[in-house]
Amino acid sequence: MIDETNGYGHGRNDGVFPEETPVLVRYPLHAEQADDRSSWPWLPGTVLEQCGPDEWLILVEVSVLAEPGPAVSDDANPGSLLYPACFRDSTEIRAVGTEEWLQARSATVY
Repeated sequence: MIDETNGYGHGRNDGVFPEETPVLVRYPLHAEQADDRSSWPWLPGTVLEQCGPDEWLILVEVSVLAEPGPAVSDDANPGSLLYPACFRDSTEIRAVGTEEWLQARSATVY
């Protein structure tokens, strides 16, 4: 459905950060960082969709931030975890290649 106010809807993307693009995104790693955006690290994520002219929905792919799904009895299965998603503008997203994304994911300090 396309939102009449901004013309963006599912499947619409201007190509700056295409869907499924590996990115680094500013996101708080710890609750203590929540109020200080300047302290947020660049974490690995994936673009889910573009939501507006300069806004994207990003899946943050850091296991320490994931939580078990509500219907899951065994949280040891990585496929059963729910990862956070966030809305970010272009100043809080960096496109990276797969290799750099994997390095960022393995180097994330918890």
